[in-house]
Amino acid sequence: MHVKVVLLQLLWPFLCAVNAEFSADFRVFIHNRYGISVVHQLERGDLGPDGSTGGRAQGAAPSADEAAIIVHGVSNKITRFNGIINALRARGIEAYGTTWGDGGTTPVGLVELKCAYVKQIRSMIIAVREYTGKKVDVIAYSMGSPLARKAILGGICVDTRELLGVPLTEHVDTFLSVAGFLADVNSRTHYEGTATFSIFSTEDEKIGYRTCSRLSSPIVGGTGFVKKLEMSHDEVLDKTMEMQINFIKRHKPK
Repeated sequence: MHVKVVLLQLLWPFLCAVNAEFSADFRVFIHNRYGISVVHQLERGDLGPDGSTGGRAQGAAPSADEAAIIVHGVSNKITRFNGIINALRARGIEAYGTTWGDGGTTPVGLVELKCAYVKQIRSMIIAVREYTGKKVDVIAYSMGSPLARKAILGGICVDTRELLGVPLTEHVDTFLSVAGFLADVNSRTHYEGTATFSIFSTEDEKIGYRTCSRLSSPIVGGTGFVKKLEMSHDEVLDKTMEMQINFIKRHKPK
């Protein structure tokens, strides 16, 4: 018995890592449809075995629900959100994610929101939409929210002037922003998806509550929002998971 326990302890990191990479089926789909460069762009093998997640086992039936794409915040890897990823999968919802940025190497205050990150998230949305054959839901956290919104909006990148393409609005059913904000994406409205929701807190120490006399986190023109009282930034991310799932499944918080 002792030998089995020791062996399990040695293998556990590798067993856990399997769930944090693309499945072979999804990887092959991306390779055949878009090429090896997009596989590298989305899977993020340069960050180790926890740079991405998503995909079905070969031959497995697609979920009846729309797939959910998780867009993490600044200085995180996608595995920071394993809680919501596991909760979604426990309900039969396919969950996908890719790590943008360097996984936390750069200090938070020095991270720039680059066009390369927008293109990466945009590629992820397109790949999952085509892989699953149906609209997707997007849950974007903190500074991942403006990146995901720009990826959906398309147009021209601010920093490089690259042309991203047309909006992906028709491919997104529900867009949910959790503790997220950036003003310059608010010049247009109703482009994030069929339904757009926000969850934010009055005590968010990272995003803040009001900027220029208006609420910081609700998306302008959105379908609805939930304002939480006295929750920190991380508490909004981690303690509203049931509400997040309700929004993408039912378009309501409960």
